[in-house]
Amino acid sequence: MRVYFERRILVGFIVAFAILALLGVYTYRYDRESRVTTMLVAHTNEVLYHIEQLNSTALRLEKELHEFALTGDTAFHSIYRNELLTAAHHASMLAKMIGDNPAQLSGLDSIRLLGRQKVGIIKKVIAAGTVSPAALRTLLPSEENTRLSDLLAGVIARMKDREKILLQHRAEASRESESKTMNTFMLLQFASAILLILGFFAINFSFRKRMLAEQSLQEASAEVRDLYNNAPCGYHSLDHQGMITEMNHTGLQWLGYTRDEIVNVKHFTELLTPQSQGVFQNTFPLFKEQGYVNNVEFDMIRKNGETFPVIVNAAAMKNENGEFIRSRTTVFDITERKKAEEKVKLLNNEMEAFTYSVSHDLRAPLRSIDGYARILKEDFGPGMDKEANRLMDVVMRNARRMGKLIDDMLDFSRVGRKDLSSNRIDVDAMVDSIRRELVEHEKGRDIRFDIRPLASVEADNNLMRQVWTNLISNALKYTSKNLLTEITIDSRQENGHVVYSIRDNGVGFDMKYASKLFGVFQRLHKIEEFDGTGVGLALVHRIISRHGGKVWAESELNKGATFSFYIPSETNNVRHDKQIGG
Repeated sequence: MRVYFERRILVGFIVAFAILALLGVYTYRYDRESRVTTMLVAHTNEVLYHIEQLNSTALRLEKELHEFALTGDTAFHSIYRNELLTAAHHASMLAKMIGDNPAQLSGLDSIRLLGRQKVGIIKKVIAAGTVSPAALRTLLPSEENTRLSDLLAGVIARMKDREKILLQHRAEASRESESKTMNTFMLLQFASAILLILGFFAINFSFRKRMLAEQSLQEASAEVRDLYNNAPCGYHSLDHQGMITEMNHTGLQWLGYTRDEIVNVKHFTELLTPQSQGVFQNTFPLFKEQGYVNNVEFDMIRKNGETFPVIVNAAAMKNENGEFIRSRTTVFDITERKKAEEKVKLLNNEMEAFTYSVSHDLRAPLRSIDGYARILKEDFGPGMDKEANRLMDVVMRNARRMGKLIDDMLDFSRVGRKDLSSNRIDVDAMVDSIRRELVEHEKGRDIRFDIRPLASVEADNNLMRQVWTNLISNALKYTSKNLLTEITIDSRQENGHVVYSIRDNGVGFDMKYASKLFGVFQRLHKIEEFDGTGVGLALVHRIISRHGGKVWAESELNKGATFSFYIPSETNNVRHDKQIGG
């Protein structure tokens, strides 16, 4: 488990632990120095003890010697030997303990020298005592004995003074070290306490921020969960076997199940009609492989047995090895859309029947008008004046124009209802065929076509033929006043699409009216100038739009026009061998 701290808190803790480590070091050093000082003080006291014992021995021996001189008690011999042994022992101990102190060693040497001299006098006293008590009493108060006693007492006193001074220095050093150590210890403790207090507040502040962040995250998570559960569309996830691992409230309400009845219990196919199960079995492996599906239609079954249509879009979640984990799926109930489509289909059927009936009813009188006018002109034309013949021509021309308008309207209506079929079209062959057919009706004109290699296209064959027929007819019509007609047709790659263009050197149009160009019955030129119904380009626009493409025009008045279009398709980006550069 990884633990995260803010940098300042981490630095504070490091400093605090460093201070605690210093406290430990100081404590250890103080303890060690204290033990050394204690040992030195004890050592000095012990030296003083042995010096004092030498002094006491010398005094006792002097006392016993005087008593011996007064009483002549032979027990002094034994006391004398014991005191000498005691003095030798303390002298030996002193020699070991003051080996690093030359001044004290010098004093000890003086004591030993004076002691030997004193022992010489004592021996004389003992010897004199055995001869004459009067001689013994004359030896003790002698000047030499007094001098030795005074010298010995002086040396011992100086040694004691030096040792006491040393003891005092060591005691002062110990107190100074203890004071310094305690001050440092207290300072470090205070600094450590301050850092710990600051660390506490920093941690408290950090935890508070984290708690606020977690609270905010929980609120955001709850909001996201609410959006997920109560979205206007269904959401669910499937594992690699197609089992439902999650579903939002909307999906559950549509189906009429509880979460426990669906999640990790049902396979997605259990919620589908038999026909939709087949669609799922075909699309699910492909979905796991390519990672997405769009606009797949299923019929789902509610808990009460009712069915309803849906559209499914899904994206696949994969691990770092590219293996499928689960899906993220959105489901849209299209019941109302299906009802609307049925209504539209019914209306279209009714409209088609109505259109057929109207066109049939209109064609009969138009044929009659045209036929009777033709008969009148043929039978009675020579006998009628010029104005009557002109009016008869107007009647026949308008009857034919009305018939053409009815045919165009029927074509325009059928394009909106016709189901599209998709075929690979050889555009070169189609354009060349249409060109030859149309040029047959343009006798006497100088027409030059520059048809460059054209990419094939995946589209409805009949509708694409209608597009090219209308565009080429349009180019021929609006160049009819030229002595030389030049029409160029080509295709090119542009923004991932194959764009087809047809350019002419005709009258063109003003681009400010371009928005009206593809509208039904919209004309940019008078009918007296160029014949037509105003439906041809609208029909082109509808066909291209139904294929999901786009058509547009560019022109300049009296400098010709260029009409371009494309139809999107995954395969339409692939050119055949006759394409440019192929």
